[in-house]
Amino acid sequence: MLKKPVFKPHFHVEVIEPSSVYLLSEHEHHALSSHLYTLLAPLLDGQHNVDDIVQHLEAEVSMLGVYNALTRLESQGYLAEADQTLPSQQAAFWSLLGTDSETALSKLKNTRVSVVSFGNVETKEFISALKSLNINVDEQADITETDLTIVLTDDYLQIGLSEFNQEAEARQKPWLLVKPVGTVIWLGPLFVPPRTGCWECLAQRLQGKRTVETSIAQQKGATEYFSTSRAVLPVSLQMGINWAALETAKQIVIETPSQLEGKIFTFNTTQLSIEQHILVKRPQCQVCGVSVKEEKPQVIALQSQKKRFTLDGGHRGFSPEETLKKYSHHISPITGVISELLKLESDNNLIHVYTASHLNRKSSNNLVELRQNLSSNSAAGKGKTDSQSKASCLCEALERYSGIFTGNEYRLKGTYAQLESIAIHPNDCAQYSTTQYQQREVWNAQHGGFAWVPEAFDEDKEIEWTPVWSLTEQKFKYLPTAYCYYDYPQVDGHRFCMGDSNGNAAGNTLEEAILQGFMELVERDSVALWWYNRIQRPAVDLASFDEPYLKALRDYYQSQNNELWVIDITSDLNIPSFAAIAIVRGTNQTSELIALGFGTHFDPKIAILRAVTEVNQFLAMLSHHQTTKEFDNPDLEYWYKEATLSNQPYLVPDPSAKPKVYADYPKYCSSDLKQDVLTCVEIAANHGLETLVLDQTRPDIGLSVVKVIVPGLRHFWCRFAPGRLYDVPVQMGWLSTPLKEEQLNPIPMFF
Repeated sequence: MLKKPVFKPHFHVEVIEPSSVYLLSEHEHHALSSHLYTLLAPLLDGQHNVDDIVQHLEAEVSMLGVYNALTRLESQGYLAEADQTLPSQQAAFWSLLGTDSETALSKLKNTRVSVVSFGNVETKEFISALKSLNINVDEQADITETDLTIVLTDDYLQIGLSEFNQEAEARQKPWLLVKPVGTVIWLGPLFVPPRTGCWECLAQRLQGKRTVETSIAQQKGATEYFSTSRAVLPVSLQMGINWAALETAKQIVIETPSQLEGKIFTFNTTQLSIEQHILVKRPQCQVCGVSVKEEKPQVIALQSQKKRFTLDGGHRGFSPEETLKKYSHHISPITGVISELLKLESDNNLIHVYTASHLNRKSSNNLVELRQNLSSNSAAGKGKTDSQSKASCLCEALERYSGIFTGNEYRLKGTYAQLESIAIHPNDCAQYSTTQYQQREVWNAQHGGFAWVPEAFDEDKEIEWTPVWSLTEQKFKYLPTAYCYYDYPQVDGHRFCMGDSNGNAAGNTLEEAILQGFMELVERDSVALWWYNRIQRPAVDLASFDEPYLKALRDYYQSQNNELWVIDITSDLNIPSFAAIAIVRGTNQTSELIALGFGTHFDPKIAILRAVTEVNQFLAMLSHHQTTKEFDNPDLEYWYKEATLSNQPYLVPDPSAKPKVYADYPKYCSSDLKQDVLTCVEIAANHGLETLVLDQTRPDIGLSVVKVIVPGLRHFWCRFAPGRLYDVPVQMGWLSTPLKEEQLNPIPMFF
């Protein structure tokens, strides 16, 4: 029992006779209902010990009654030992945080703290603020001699922080990083080796977000970053300093892990907003992580994965809401791989489209390259619901980031001639024609990046090769690393391919990602067969799908004096594949914009939903171009300005063909994602095609990401080598004879 009990100092006490006592604080109120408490309350003032209280009340309350009441109040957390260690207001603060004054002061005085600065930030005022809180600041000590170091800076990438971080990690010393200057004050993270990520983990994220600054530094030949936190008022500086000092004191006193541990809090002084940013501890970090290089390639062993969500976007192991909850910590303008998810404006509740940008590691040596880099690190999401669209965008952005080459990937070096027994020739995947290679310079000058034709592959030049697992043959094959990843640095004179997103997919599980990646390959193969051969295909009877969203969306388009229809483009693989076409007319009815969307899936309803929601995405993304009239893709610009139904008649359903209905399509779906993947492999094998998978999952992201490769399937970009592009339309009876290359659609697919 307490010797000299007192109501905790953060309570304001009010006694209402005959039987109520109220304990009031900033965050909570308590009511004590008993005449005994009204008798006790005036004596719980820190001036009376228990014996005094018993003596004062002996005429009305027994000693046992007093003891029981005091014990009950103490157990409920209302009482503390009388303590004059700190002024009452300071005592109230620590009491609110669950600590008595004596304990708080002891910890503050016995914890050695040092303060250092990198950049243009003085430490004097901050040290004064710390001392005003009774913090023991040792102004001469270094990180090896103190319990906690606070680092002030004007830029979190300031020169010197890397070396400081390495020493802190080596000595396992905690430190707090603070930017008290600028209109946005940064507080944290509190780095606590080995529990949290280190500064190097943070710097990797920050550097990827400074595309403009990095480009300027490269153009100037500089090696240092410059601070843009130039705006400082005396009061804003004091705000940052005092906030950091307060959190330092809390970190010292409170036993539980600090809110700042592995987190940054930002206060925007112009908008009065506070945001939290989570620092991800990167297992592959060169300072605080484990080994960053794979010792050997990992076999892909499929596991049974039951489906739990099959309503929108695909068949998944988790709902969109669950996916968002698990991976949304990667969204942050400071610590995230993704800066933000931005919803594009819509005047109805049917169209949901999100866009996002992810970290960009590309270098740019001039303004033109800089603009290209800024526009190339984007992702978009679609769906019939807001949560599906948001999850789709999040996963696509993480997928694109995970596919960027880092240099830590397992690779072999050699020529194709040396590795021919285990290597796949890049031409089997890229499928450019001889004519395309011969005319590449003229072609590339006239078309956008998606239509870019590389240099011819030299089988005798040494390159790096990446292992990919053959689900068909259950062994490793090797593909050029330049084909497998984005932004792989190629040697001038031998830029024989470019990493792209065809077959890249993310999923809650590896099996989910593989299924989605395979469906994308089939979708684009189906599009290529239809698009470049310009074949009219049957219409699809949307009503037969019994999907309310399809009817509502079509009604909406019609209400805007626009049109929406779907045609069947299913290929010889017999996996349901669709092209959705929308005609958006101008108010004067003299112009029309043609929007496209595609979808493929074992579930024909999912396939058709993917196609129509991609049309929504296409139109939403084009709204910017309608406003600015700016295009960075000449092929898209040509389509936007010149394409009509009269000059692109293959967009119109074949009037002689009976419309397809839902019952026409096979049902390959099972309840298990693994079984669906095995079905994909079997379908491909039955057509003489091999299914390969590269696991691109990054340890700091966690979301499963793969690149699925099926040599022989056609990309929907302009790849005109012999093969399925010419043969399948004849085999399917769509054409009587194969077209010649010069007869193919001259408009490259532009997205």
